This record gives sequence, structure tokens and C-alpha cells, in this order.
Amino acid sequence: MAHPDPQEAETDERYSHSRIYQWFDSRLDLDDELLGKAFPEDRYGSFLLGEVSLFCFVILAVTGTVLGLLYVPAAQNVQYVGQVSDYAGTSVPQAFSSVLHITYDVRLGMYVRMLHHWASYVFVAAIGIHAMRIFFSGAYRNPREINWVIGTSLLAIAMIEGFLGYALPYDNFSQTATGIGFQLTQSIPFIGTWVTNLVFGGNWPANASTIIPRMFFYHVFLLPAVIAGLIAAHLGILVRQKHTEQQGTRKDLPDTKNAPDYDDESVVVGIPFAPNQMAVTIIVGLFTVGIVSFLAGLFPIQRIAIAGPASPFETPLQPAPAWFFMWTYGALKLAISALGSYGTFVFGVLIPGLVVGAMFLWPFVDRSEEPRHFTANPLDRPLPTAVGIASIAFVLMLSIAGMNEIVAESIGIPATELKLPLQVLSVAVPVVYGLIVYVMLRRRVRRKDSKRSASRSKMDSAGRMPDDD
Repeated sequence: MAHPDPQEAETDERYSHSRIYQWFDSRLDLDDELLGKAFPEDRYGSFLLGEVSLFCFVILAVTGTVLGLLYVPAAQNVQYVGQVSDYAGTSVPQAFSSVLHITYDVRLGMYVRMLHHWASYVFVAAIGIHAMRIFFSGAYRNPREINWVIGTSLLAIAMIEGFLGYALPYDNFSQTATGIGFQLTQSIPFIGTWVTNLVFGGNWPANASTIIPRMFFYHVFLLPAVIAGLIAAHLGILVRQKHTEQQGTRKDLPDTKNAPDYDDESVVVGIPFAPNQMAVTIIVGLFTVGIVSFLAGLFPIQRIAIAGPASPFETPLQPAPAWFFMWTYGALKLAISALGSYGTFVFGVLIPGLVVGAMFLWPFVDRSEEPRHFTANPLDRPLPTAVGIASIAFVLMLSIAGMNEIVAESIGIPATELKLPLQVLSVAVPVVYGLIVYVMLRRRVRRKDSKRSASRSKMDSAGRMPDDD
């Protein structure tokens, strides 16, 4: 008697020798719709960036739980008692003291902090690179617009979450960073004061005793819950829809009667989630933990003891935000002084907001009426690729502007003399890069179209020859 499901029969036959597979299959029905979901072959491993993000979030949740149990979200001064001799017996904020205690007095405390630190960096980086992969391959098109919006929300909230974590140690750096965020929020016309009171709950740093616990609540409870919900929605939609597939991988398929057509988008050619993709996922998870552990063990970025507790009378030398906020910081540095607080709003809030807003809206600009299940070749899409390259160049130029003191020091001029050139280059470089990419790819597409037309004409001529004879 023939098996009712040919695909299930093929899977059963393939793993008939595996007692482990058969054991799990008899209990979990591994060929059902969910566990048998096809994951396409990925030549470049780019489909796995989302899984790297997921595992980083798990690391952040575990390490954050440990740190949250030891951290004290209070700005009141206490007498420090610990191993850091510079502060022994001195009065420091309780939040600062608790972070020193975690770092230097708790066994493996610094390692856990660095795991949390590096996992947050890799988390944002993986989401960002994942978003670039989706953008350049056109995988945001119909029917995946909703997942693009969810992914963009995840990127934005992950960055905000990083900012909130930056503020918690209440050292001199975190005081400066929180102060910049406070000023940016206040600069919003008409509603700035209201939004500031809603988010911060008072003036900074005068009301630090109110703001620090509030930041702790946002960082440890509110935003992680939102991120977890968005990840669940993202994965739910991923399961509900077909995975995008790289069409070129079908050229390598064996020529059998069951092989799908090269242009057939109704099916996905790949491996089932269980057990094949599950094994890949476990490897990616172990790889992610290994990389983050390597960074935490060998590159412990630890400056709290050097920066010292928050002080209204001291400003750290060359303060700089985390790398993923450097472009926003750079935009703020390029603000035109004559505009006053409006300049702070335009360069520090409006311009970054327009960049993020454009990301949200892009699938509805480059929209497709028909569902697209194959990823696109970026070289075949001149306009979206040019816009993507120009956007990356813009963010990089703003990031360079954020490090203007370092750039100025390296070339031996005052940082103030760099402001005008950086303002000009931040506009000119993205435009030039975008135009060059667009013109070159447009010419490439025309050449391909011409060759395709010539080849089709030749085939038509060959097909008519018998009739002509």
C-alpha cells in the first residue's frame, strides 16, 4: 500500500537506519506541518543571522537575570566597602557601588557582566546585518512586510535597551550618556517636556533617585518583555509563511522526476526543521555562545572604576556612546549651532527618526502585488541596492562624525575645523555612492536584457527555420 504522504515516506526512508530519529518520530511525529517545515539551503549562511540574534537574546536574558539579582537601582550615597582601593571608605552612589561589587567582589561577576556586554553588542549587530540581508535580497516584499516591520521594531528597541543599560552603573560616562538622551527628548518641539516627564520622571541628574529605578524597570522588565513578544511574533509569522529561498541553489538539484521546476515558487526546497535544521540551530547556538564567551574572556571592556561615580562637577574626557549609537551621536555633533535647541532636535532626533522611519516604510514603497518567495540578486535591483548603499554610507559618515575628536587628533587639527567638512561629506558621500551604484547596476541590467533579447530572437529564428524551408 502506498504511503499517503510522499514527502513523509521519503523522509522515513532516508532515516530508516537511525534508531534515534525513529524513536523521536514515533513520539513527536517529526513530519507534521511544524517539525517538517522546510528550511532552504543557504550557500552563504546568511539565513542564520536571525538565529544568532535569538541566542544572543537568550544569553542577555540569563546574564541579565543574574546581574539584576545583584544590582541595586538606587542613586543614594553609601560608603563603599570592597576590593577597589580607590573608593574604599568613600561615599559613592549605591548603584555604582553595587556594580563595583558585582565586578570585583562576586566570583565570575566580571565575566557575567562582560557576557552581557558583548551579547548586547552582537545582538544589535546580528539584527542589523540580518536586516541588511533582508533588504538587499528583497525578502521584505509581499507577503513578508509585517515581519520586516517587526524586525525593524526589534532593531530600534534593542538599541534603546542598550542605551538604558548604559545608564544603570551611574558612573561618569553613564551620567553623560543619560544627560544626552535627556536633552534630545527635551528638544522635541511642543511635547518635549511632557515626553521627558513621562519617560524619565524628573530632571536629570537632579532626580537621579527617581530616574535610576525607572531605567532599571524599563531595562529589566518592560523592554525585554516587548522584545520577547516581538521575537515570538516574528517566529510565528516565519512558521506560518514559507521561508524565502535562493533560487540559484536549484541549479544544483539532481535531475529527478520529483524535482520542482526552477521557477516554481509554490514549494520550498530545503531540509526539514526536525532533525536537520534543528541540528544546525544547535550548532549556531553553541557557536554564538562560544564567540560571546571568547570576547567576554579576552576583551573585558571595563571602565567603571576608571570613570568613577557620577559627578556633576566632572565630565569624562572624550565621552562616546556604544557603537550602535555612534551615528546618532555624530548627527548631534553636526548640529548647526545657530539653530539652538531646534538644531539639537533636527540633527539629534529628526534625522535619525527619518532614517528609522524610512526603514519601516520601505516595503510599502518597493512593494510587490504578487507574492515573492525567491530572494532577489541585489545586482539586478539598481534602485533598492543604491538606496541601501547610500544609507549605509550615510550612517558610516555620521559615525565618523561621532568620532571627530579622534579623527582630528590623528590628522593634527582642532576638532572644530572638521565640522564643516564633515557636514558636507555626510551629504555628498552617500549621494555620490548611491548614484555610482545605481548607474553601474542600471547598465548591467540593460546589458543582461539586451543579451536575453538577442538570445530569444536567435531561438525564435531557429524555431521558424523549418517552416521557412
